[in-house]
Amino acid sequence: MLFVGVMTGTSVDGLDLALLDLPRDLKPRTARTIPFPRSLRDQLISLGSTGNDEIFRMGEAHVQLGNFIASACLEFIAEHDISTDAIRAIGSHGQTIRHHPNASHPFSIQIGSGHVIAERTGIDVVADFRGRDIAAGGQGAPLVPSYHDALFGDPELSRVVVNIGGIANISILNPQHTESSGFDTGPGNALLDAWIDECQNKPYDANGSWATTGKVHDSLLKQLLSDPYYEENPPKSTGKERFNLPYLRKYIADYPNVTHADIQATLVELTALTITSGIEEYATTCSDVVICGGGRLNDYLMLRLEALNPNRVIRRSESLGIDGDAIEAAAFAYLAWQFIERLPGNQPKVTGAIGSRVLGCLYPA
Repeated sequence: MLFVGVMTGTSVDGLDLALLDLPRDLKPRTARTIPFPRSLRDQLISLGSTGNDEIFRMGEAHVQLGNFIASACLEFIAEHDISTDAIRAIGSHGQTIRHHPNASHPFSIQIGSGHVIAERTGIDVVADFRGRDIAAGGQGAPLVPSYHDALFGDPELSRVVVNIGGIANISILNPQHTESSGFDTGPGNALLDAWIDECQNKPYDANGSWATTGKVHDSLLKQLLSDPYYEENPPKSTGKERFNLPYLRKYIADYPNVTHADIQATLVELTALTITSGIEEYATTCSDVVICGGGRLNDYLMLRLEALNPNRVIRRSESLGIDGDAIEAAAFAYLAWQFIERLPGNQPKVTGAIGSRVLGCLYPA
């Protein structure tokens, strides 16, 4: 059965699409990233924090993003001369605009209307993957470790898969293929992207080039690392409602003489250190670290990860023949297949849910 997975990550840089033939082959057959129009990207970013007329703006963005996803899926399918009738389902994660699993009444909100996608494409859509896990007492995230384990698990290696999107998360895989574990380590690209957008009106620091012109400011780094999130024990998850530009401004206000480039270099070190700390504390025997997501393209960040992990192999997922931009989208194709087969998609050890649950809601064609 053919499944299309679509993912809009916390970096909000575009829509990732992946085509999988499940359960025959776990590797994406093909993948593509389609950038967001600037106006839609700006809307999605603005909805990540409080503002005026949020409910109306959310409603419009919900439909607008659904239309964008539907058009992208149809274009993606047509590119490969595949009939829409051949696609069993689209697994759509949607754009997270709020994630509060530790609230008095826990919730996580993803927009991108499944109704609109199903109506426009004529294909069954599986969406709203996080809600059931949260209802069962879990964090609702991360949900990709089960796919990471299926795709990257190795009987000879203790391996960690690191996805560096806006938020960084790790999946800890062991050779016995017992239940994997994982959690969000903290900001991945979120603060880096927010700062360069603020200073240079650029969506990201290509190759980490700007950061290399600065120096790590030890005192600022120490203050950033004092955030209590890093001391919390898993299961845990977070999002850009916490790690965002106003959050960063709160810290740098005490350091008016630190250059903009030094702040960027310090943020790279923050991401690298918090990822490394997560590995060292919870995956002590890990010898192989596979990096996926947009952060793998930040050469300076990769160099810092290598320097902080001298006894581990640090490599991009492409070294294993897997497109690092396709993995999260592929994971939601995999979760859609699990939903169709009524197989549990969460891992309670990862999310903290009271048990395994089938994830997602069906929007029939």
